Amino acid sequence: MLNNHPSQLDTIPTSTNQFHLKAIVYVLVIIFGLGTWTNLGGLWVELPIIVPILPESWQLPAKLILIINAANIFPIIFVFASIIFKLNTSIFEIPVNYIILLTSTALAIAFACLWNKTEYLFGTNQSIYLMYLCFFSAVGDCLSSTTFIPFLHRYEPFYLNAYFTGEALTALLPALLGIIQGIGKSECTMLDSKINGTFIQVYRPPRFSVRTYFLILSSLPIAAFLAFSGLYRMKTGRMEKKISIKKSKHHQSRVFILMDNNIEDMHAIQNTIKTINKIENQLENNKKKNQWTTIITSETVIYLFVTFQQSMMIYGICPGLTTFSLNAYSATTFHYTIIANSFACPLMTLVGTFIPEVSSKTIGAFLITHIGLFVYIVLTAKMSPCPPLVSTILGPAII
Repeated sequence: MLNNHPSQLDTIPTSTNQFHLKAIVYVLVIIFGLGTWTNLGGLWVELPIIVPILPESWQLPAKLILIINAANIFPIIFVFASIIFKLNTSIFEIPVNYIILLTSTALAIAFACLWNKTEYLFGTNQSIYLMYLCFFSAVGDCLSSTTFIPFLHRYEPFYLNAYFTGEALTALLPALLGIIQGIGKSECTMLDSKINGTFIQVYRPPRFSVRTYFLILSSLPIAAFLAFSGLYRMKTGRMEKKISIKKSKHHQSRVFILMDNNIEDMHAIQNTIKTINKIENQLENNKKKNQWTTIITSETVIYLFVTFQQSMMIYGICPGLTTFSLNAYSATTFHYTIIANSFACPLMTLVGTFIPEVSSKTIGAFLITHIGLFVYIVLTAKMSPCPPLVSTILGPAII
């Protein structure tokens, strides 16, 4: 009787091991996502410390954001080149990913060593090395979108959520490190109370330097490199290749007319065929016109325009106004506002996990609110160094 029942002892460990392997792959994908935008995220957290030191001063964020946005042209060139020359980009994904991750590590170390080096150019000192490092970091980060995500298409779809979680952590982890670092403070200390009570200004630096900050930050792309190496060697979680059946692009309906030998009026039949062809052509033209009308007025196009408009404000305009709208309130306000901004992306990623869809009315309400806040930021930058409520507690809290 005992031999008639198959043993279940072998199936339980197998399924358990498979679950553990998938969990390991999920964690590796998260760490792999840390390889992008880490250096630039860390640089933005360090702005309150480096802006008073570098010769560009308050203009530094505007110059950096111009350089970062200029790097966006490279993914466009890559995509168009792959389409025009019909390149099989899957061949380049693995080596390019290794190059991007190694370069990101080298750039983090270079940031630590060269962030405050300047050269005399165009009649003034310029942070040339920082600009170059920022540009090459932006190029690598922008290109990563064209190679990292296509590499993950080899895996089951839910692993893509893990990658976006890792990308969100590239803003969160530098911000947490910035909180630990703190910001320097200037204090007035009495020199000698017995003589004349003279006070001197004493600057207390952060807990660790900008150099140490970037050296610690370089561990993230190193971890991403190791995670990618593990993913490349593991087969767990990858999808099986499916054979795709090609279908004809054109499916035309044919009209068959059965003619009896007794039919005499052939002209009537020919006219009927011409009428049918004319009607089919009119229907085809109307269908094309309706398609364009549907596309232009569709929600997808509207949402794409909203995304463009929001991205223009968030990534194109606001970063350049950062110092002008924040630094006037205080260096502490500048520091913690930048850090709070870094928490926004991971927070919205978490919210999007639990609320994947929202109504169009909710999106409209957020859009109007965002435009109002954007106008206030522009107003504070315009009125700097005397923005609204600058000498009150309410001013820094609002901004």
